[in-house]
Amino acid sequence: MKKVLKYLLIGLVGLFCGVVATSWQDDIPVEEIIEKYAYDNSQFLELDGMNVHYRINGDTGETVVLLHGTASSLHTWEGWTNELSKYYRVVSFDMPGFGITGPEPNDVYTRERYLKFVDDMLVKLDIDSCYMAGNSFGGYLTWSYAVAHPEKVNKIAILDASGYPRGDQPTPISFKLQKMAWLKPLLTNLTPKSLVRRGVEVVYYDDSKITEELVQLYMDLLLREGNRGGLMGKTMQITYDYTDEIKQVQCPTLIMWGDSDKLVNADAAPKFHADIPNSELLIYENMGHVPMEEIPEKSAKDFMAFLQR
Repeated sequence: MKKVLKYLLIGLVGLFCGVVATSWQDDIPVEEIIEKYAYDNSQFLELDGMNVHYRINGDTGETVVLLHGTASSLHTWEGWTNELSKYYRVVSFDMPGFGITGPEPNDVYTRERYLKFVDDMLVKLDIDSCYMAGNSFGGYLTWSYAVAHPEKVNKIAILDASGYPRGDQPTPISFKLQKMAWLKPLLTNLTPKSLVRRGVEVVYYDDSKITEELVQLYMDLLLREGNRGGLMGKTMQITYDYTDEIKQVQCPTLIMWGDSDKLVNADAAPKFHADIPNSELLIYENMGHVPMEEIPEKSAKDFMAFLQR
């Protein structure tokens, strides 16, 4: 029996070492990330110890600010940016812990910190009033910002936004693991590409639209030095205890949702619609968590129609 246990232990150690060997990923220096993924019109500004990556597209019309979700970046809005910039001034930026911007120097990823970051960015860019749209966690920040700064936001759109407790909806295993602080030394180094690909497949409905370049984008930006720690910090520190504030959103709101969202169940959409007094609800059939990526032209036009009403 002792020999059996000994060989079993050796086998488990060998398996663990194999997983580590095949999944270990070093950080990618930010200089390499900038060279590969910055746009021709990418800009950077210093804010609270971060070199924030942002873009401004279009030079006419009112300002639209776009907020990306968890483990994403301003690249998620490329389709919308192309459409909206014909008629609006479009501002997007990588938030702390994500994209080219990278980690928050003090490792603070609370709701209050993110809302202050968004407001500081608007002040830095001389934006006194705007339209705002956000996806997922970015949607959470969008409606939260509209409550905190109603004088600065004229209309908002929230796409598959966070806000309500998950209830009976299953929590992805990756989210559960990221809340375990003792796993941080491993999770900030072990990043199999298959896991990143699975994450993209979860948020998309139509897998045929998932290209190798798209998966590599998500992979590389996650490996940007400091971002894996930032992702864990955000997951551990953000809470969804502000449901009552949703009812305080006063500006006109467009709620856009994919009916097949696996990450934030579509059941949340009518809850937002019921709680936000001046809101419209738009459900897309056969659509996942990121309609601005899967159907950028259609969803952007729906957003513009809402702004013009």
